[in-house]
Amino acid sequence: MTTGNREDYLLAILRLTDGGTAAKTTELASFMGVSPASVSEMLKILSKDGLVEHAKYRGVKLTEKGLTEARLTRKRHHVVERFFIEVLGLDHQAAHEEAHRIEHSISDEASVKMCNMLGNPPDCDCQCCITPCRSVASNGISITMMLSDMTEGQKGVISYMKSEDSNILRNLVSVGLVPGKVVTVESVNKDNGVMIINAEGTAAAIEDSLSTAVYVDTLGTELITPQ
Repeated sequence: MTTGNREDYLLAILRLTDGGTAAKTTELASFMGVSPASVSEMLKILSKDGLVEHAKYRGVKLTEKGLTEARLTRKRHHVVERFFIEVLGLDHQAAHEEAHRIEHSISDEASVKMCNMLGNPPDCDCQCCITPCRSVASNGISITMMLSDMTEGQKGVISYMKSEDSNILRNLVSVGLVPGKVVTVESVNKDNGVMIINAEGTAAAIEDSLSTAVYVDTLGTELITPQ
């Protein structure tokens, strides 16, 4: 049994039982377009792995373990789909199809970084996320501020990017500004709205239109180590 096949079943059960009721085997078979016999065999495997509770004539429900795994998969799908739409400019249908193929293979770490880049949009499955949205310094809680509000000499770790213009996000990525990167403000020119920043050894001139879309975790001028 492949991981993708198992996760497809868990997602199907999640969709059918979101209201709290158990799903019938025949209902699950119809929803997935497979035979009831195939469903019964898969449910035996999922039950053995502690992912579902299944009883004859009573239907199937996810265990807490199964619910967490299903929600993590759905969360990855939502993040990848949104990334393809907002950053890569794909239409919704193409993004949905690509996300369905990738949701089983992308790591949780990669999907979290994508989510950070998108500005951590709220999601119904956020409670299952493996990583908090904000970095925390070892000696205190970080202050998140726009890159445009930082002053000369300040530095920190890019927490996330947020903009309704997908071109801005693409431009930021092209100059190496992505979540997790350490940035230092080298100089600020208030007259023309341009700042010179250093992103882990790479210098770049950033205009206000870009710097206002970047959010950085700082603690004074001390460097924050990403968690």
